[in-house]
Amino acid sequence: MRFLLPLLALFMLGLAPPATADVAAAVNQLTDAQLDAYWTPERIANAKPAPAPAVSQVAVPAPNGPAVMVPGTPGKSRGVYETTGRLLFSQNGGDWICSATVVASNNRSVIATARHCGFNGTVGSNFRFAPSYNGGNAPHGWWNWRSAGWATGGDGITNDLAFIVLNTQNGRRVGDVVGTNGIGFNFAVNQYAYIVGIPAATDQRLRCEGQAYAGPQGQQLMNNCNGMSGGASGGSWNVQWQSAGWAYQVGTFFGSYGAAAAGSYYGTLAQDIWNGAQNA
Repeated sequence: MRFLLPLLALFMLGLAPPATADVAAAVNQLTDAQLDAYWTPERIANAKPAPAPAVSQVAVPAPNGPAVMVPGTPGKSRGVYETTGRLLFSQNGGDWICSATVVASNNRSVIATARHCGFNGTVGSNFRFAPSYNGGNAPHGWWNWRSAGWATGGDGITNDLAFIVLNTQNGRRVGDVVGTNGIGFNFAVNQYAYIVGIPAATDQRLRCEGQAYAGPQGQQLMNNCNGMSGGASGGSWNVQWQSAGWAYQVGTFFGSYGAAAAGSYYGTLAQDIWNGAQNA
């Protein structure tokens, strides 16, 4: 098994070698001041939706371990909506946008997003996140990244997942400010599901819901998810929406597969990467 970064980087994230795919990790080398200076209002306004990669094959997402359920902690938040936010990053000479979600973690500083949001091929830089972002408004400000871990193997949909650890902001952890969405691993695919992301076309949070199902080759799909276009990549794929407003995130929104919405799948590999991030 090959790893893309030195053992030191994996050790910093607490990652154990997974059994089914490679894992990569990165650590931010810039200061908060440098990242704040980079993201001028003009750069933010001109950032484009990150394109989803072409998919030549898909793998069957199936539980490969016991189901794990980690509840969210809404606090003053409105659950999924307040923990959803806009992710900015640079890659290959351009500035890009995706969606991401604050998820339950020991350090209350982890966001979940898609692998193609800065971690396919050349690793991106200048990652920063605005929780509760909606219509250009970032009520809790922007939070810069500290480190990240992601899956490198597998197909373009099932393993399209990454977890980013954020720096504190004025001594505050992002999860203490907006709460956390729940997270789950090794769930069955065929559940009623909810996708939440921020399409660039409207720049506002959007939710669609319906019965998720395994597609022709086993991928996690949902029909009738209109409007979840570019910029929503990396948004949350959720099940068991709670009355308190949070849900169990069991994958991230990839994009379209034919006419259906498609998402990554959180199995044991995702749990290993998340566990390293939450203890970083």
